[in-house]
Amino acid sequence: MKKSVFTIALLLGLQFSLSAVAEDKTKVGLRVPNFARPLVEKWVAEYRKTNTDVDFLFVSGKSQDNNNIISLTTDNDAVAFARFAVLPVTARASKVQELIGSHRFNAKRLKNLFFVKDEFDDEAESDRKEEEELHVYTGSSQQSVSRFFASYFNQETANYKGKKIAGDDSFLNVAISRDSLGVTLNPLSNIFDLKSRQVRSDLALLPLDINKQGKQILSDGHLDDIIMLLENQNYSEIPVGNIGLAYNHSNPVLDSFVQWILLYGTQYVHEYGLLQLPKKHLAQK
Repeated sequence: MKKSVFTIALLLGLQFSLSAVAEDKTKVGLRVPNFARPLVEKWVAEYRKTNTDVDFLFVSGKSQDNNNIISLTTDNDAVAFARFAVLPVTARASKVQELIGSHRFNAKRLKNLFFVKDEFDDEAESDRKEEEELHVYTGSSQQSVSRFFASYFNQETANYKGKKIAGDDSFLNVAISRDSLGVTLNPLSNIFDLKSRQVRSDLALLPLDINKQGKQILSDGHLDDIIMLLENQNYSEIPVGNIGLAYNHSNPVLDSFVQWILLYGTQYVHEYGLLQLPKKHLAQK
């Protein structure tokens, strides 16, 4: 009974918050995947130093009225402000590391690890016995980077092997921590401690078959070096995509905040585990 009452109260609270945003033109709703939320919180704090008349509210779920809401999304029609990278991981000291040994994953083997093999795919590589033993975990939410990862490899999310985890992608780290054979994928900000700039103490990167420089930098596991590497080199084994802002461009309050982000907010993206857009892209804004 108490659980039902709590659930109803939570849903009513969410509905109220979305309604409040829709009715008050000085309120801005922010729909943000959790891996980018610390960055957006930084934006809000800095923006409100000179724009105290605007209130911000983080919202979740869908709303029929998006006139006052800014969504962070990987959709192509969004106003891009940064890039994000996705890496495969397992739990530190897991049985996965023991099974893999010195083996490294190239793009084909990485695709083979996470997705059900297409019998008509001539380029598919045969599974190594050790890889067949691994347990794959991916996200099922609309905001999960698992959707982007699947698109990058020209796959449907239905083609993922293993178990799909609901909720935020940070729950994927919890899932593999409970399974010594578990592997998953996550954006950099969910893999690295943003203060120490090192891989989180309970995680380990899966080894990738890339060039010598890339192998060394990934092995060292320092976030800023990896960001610099991925801003200057492309690897088929490491999906990198744009993240942008989708909003009602005719709303002056939203447009003012977005313009501030593009002018001043992008200076913080490295701090929060994101990559800068290429200079060519920035010049076109």
